[in-house]
Amino acid sequence: MAEIQSGGTHSLLPPQPQLFQLEPIDVAEPWQHELVECFISFSTLSAGKSQTELHETLQRKASESMHSHGELVNGLVYGILTVPAEGNTYLRHLNIVSRDGFAHAISRLKLLATAHRFARVRPEVRSQLFWLLSELVKVSAHGVDQVVLALTRQVRSGDVTQGNVKLCWLMVRFVRANYAWLSTFPVLVATTVYMLGRVALDHSRIPDLRAAECELATRLLRERFHECCMIGRDLVRMLQDVARIPVFHDLWQDMLQRPQSLSPLFAGIEQLLRTPTPPTFLANRITYEMEARLRFILENLPATSYSRNLMWFVQRYLSTPESESLFSDLIRYIIGVFHPSNAVLASNVVPRYVFLGGLLRFIRSPVVAANAKLALFYDWLFYDPKSDTIMNIEPGVLIIAQSVDKYTFMTASFIEFLAYESDAYSPELAPAIRGSIGLAMQDAVEKGVIPSIMPIYEHPRIEVDIRQNLYYLFPQLVPPVPNPAPSEASVDDAEPAKDDDAMLLDSTDMLPPAAVDSELAPEPPKSAVELPSPIAAPQSIQTVSAAPKTSIALDPVSRMFQEEFGITDFDLAPEGPTDADNTNGISDTTAKGGALEDVALVASAEPLSEISVEQALEDTSLWLFGSTLQTFVDSVAAAEPDVKQIGRSVKEIVDMFAQSEASISAIARVLASIFSDSLDMEDVETNAELTAAGESSDGLEHDLLHYILTAAADYTHTTDMTNSTRRVLQLLVQLTEAKVDVGFRWLLYSVVNAGKPVQYARYVDQYAEGTLQAALVRDLGMLQEQFPGLFYTVLPQIYAAFPDAFPGCRGIVKSAIALIDQPQVYRLSALIARGQLQLFGHRQAAITAIIGMTLESDAFEQ
Repeated sequence: MAEIQSGGTHSLLPPQPQLFQLEPIDVAEPWQHELVECFISFSTLSAGKSQTELHETLQRKASESMHSHGELVNGLVYGILTVPAEGNTYLRHLNIVSRDGFAHAISRLKLLATAHRFARVRPEVRSQLFWLLSELVKVSAHGVDQVVLALTRQVRSGDVTQGNVKLCWLMVRFVRANYAWLSTFPVLVATTVYMLGRVALDHSRIPDLRAAECELATRLLRERFHECCMIGRDLVRMLQDVARIPVFHDLWQDMLQRPQSLSPLFAGIEQLLRTPTPPTFLANRITYEMEARLRFILENLPATSYSRNLMWFVQRYLSTPESESLFSDLIRYIIGVFHPSNAVLASNVVPRYVFLGGLLRFIRSPVVAANAKLALFYDWLFYDPKSDTIMNIEPGVLIIAQSVDKYTFMTASFIEFLAYESDAYSPELAPAIRGSIGLAMQDAVEKGVIPSIMPIYEHPRIEVDIRQNLYYLFPQLVPPVPNPAPSEASVDDAEPAKDDDAMLLDSTDMLPPAAVDSELAPEPPKSAVELPSPIAAPQSIQTVSAAPKTSIALDPVSRMFQEEFGITDFDLAPEGPTDADNTNGISDTTAKGGALEDVALVASAEPLSEISVEQALEDTSLWLFGSTLQTFVDSVAAAEPDVKQIGRSVKEIVDMFAQSEASISAIARVLASIFSDSLDMEDVETNAELTAAGESSDGLEHDLLHYILTAAADYTHTTDMTNSTRRVLQLLVQLTEAKVDVGFRWLLYSVVNAGKPVQYARYVDQYAEGTLQAALVRDLGMLQEQFPGLFYTVLPQIYAAFPDAFPGCRGIVKSAIALIDQPQVYRLSALIARGQLQLFGHRQAAITAIIGMTLESDAFEQ
């Protein structure tokens, strides 16, 4: 660059703009090329001139026209950003030529600050940007605050990569150095506080950075609390998340107990909770690139084909454990910022509630799920039609109403969550919160979001407890719950109502099986500290999950999958191998197949009723276990369970069971009741991706189901079918029927871990009716829904174990293509070409049927 100023040639300049780290295939925006061209012109103009001559030349050219002035400013701004060694010189030239109070220069900086590719800005350019902003602050340039506001959006939540951490440091140092200047801009003060509070959650392993962020945030809150109050109720939500941090804890206590010590105009925390958060602050936690991708989906893609883009979005921004904090920010953005136009609402573009349902399926942590539900319904708790907008509650209303037919458990979990929050979020404000929730739903009904909530109330799969919660929340919209007659049929036996006019959601559009279990079961929101009244600290996730369930019984994942994929007779029709063709030593269970009712997997025993652990332990047939079962239950429910001891207890229980005549259904009830409360632990068999990511193996051993599968394997690996082997396999079947997700995990354990597919085949043989192919369709589908990456990894191994069950099976083909991406298309094509996988078979009828099946599929599957 210096050689250019002294008469060098243009060939020494880089051919592409040097603001971003771009790949050869990336195309720079036109404004970047304009900056480069202007810098080349400036370098040519300044070559060979003394300082006096250069100043005169620059003054003359800047005065020629605004166009010439803009070109000089563009070149100088580019030089400052890309040539740090000459930054001071170029800044002096900029002071000389500027005729508009640096307005044009600041407009160029704002283009950079709002760029979608800001994460790829070169480190030296980023440092020069903050240096230049500090210099512009010193000369009181107008508009610098807008550039800084844009930069706060580029600080990404849930991102602890080196680049984002350095950006956080640059922002902290800039605020410290220009604290007095920043204090004169109320919106910038509030935005900075909200940004620092949200990202401090992510920096627990960077103590110096977290301490600096917390110190700045609390200082601004204490000194500029009145300005910070404009954030509204989401300021309370942010402070609850960080209230464990000592400096925030002290501030939180002052807000609750001494509100006027922060500001004479602050009447108390209810004042904040009654103030809706402006969209500016909710949008601040979403980068410009994220916003563009979200808006593309929500404004252009139909509900039948958005899931592909959603998966790309999740893989790009939500694929790491640290990024989980971003879920609630995304939900708040979709609810409070993106309000679709009437044209979009009237089209087939994916509705917001459907997109939110698809987003929730990727949540794995119960704590994150609880926070996500709080973000979804936060505006309900303090809804006022005079200050709040119906568009902020519309997604929550629709996700409750439209999922009742197909995903009743989701409707129930959301209603339970609202009922819990109405009392627990702030006990002193409980009556007002309950009134606001009722007012929100009544306003939604009056404004036509839904015609009525009676279809939810009267739905046969909604249990009495949920109806009571509905009446508790919305007494003006539903009648009291009558006392059921003693002879009244169980709700579980009722057939779900079918309404052809209801907006039933496709499995790719709404909450699929992966979203059930503990991830989205009704849990209180995470509380960061023991919060005194009026905002009470919710129970811990661990305490709630260990409590007996009082909510509706969730459908087994296996049954949901079977309903979702609509398994038919032809889906499970085998290619037609005979016993003579079977060379794996596995009995040909597909020979049992016939009509649809014969093909479906049917357990040999009656389904187990859902009862508590205490009730299950009262079974008299369990006397021979002595105190072993009770000790095991107590160890699982302990605040800090001894994992190794739990593993030994499981092995002891399985051994005693296998070698005795204890009732299979009785021990299955005990274990199923425990599993229903404890399966929020990690699963060893389905965490190959965590192992690949370098997670500690100790952290993967926290799964009760893994221990029971390991213990069961000791009795199923032999060639003889002993009584103990048969009892253990029947126990696995009964656990599956009792809503414990055994099927696909036992498949992985048998084929992938142990390399003994005969163990899985024997497990399938314990069903009174059904086929190996039906079991594979069910279990592979569940694996694909919950762990798509692992599904494509193990598919060739499972095919090698059961080659006769794959060809021509429509159910397996559906699973293979449901969420396939381009690398997996190539991978499957290569496996099929090499003969390592066969999906379609050689029968013309089977191939034709599979092709015909695609006519009913959505555009992506086709």
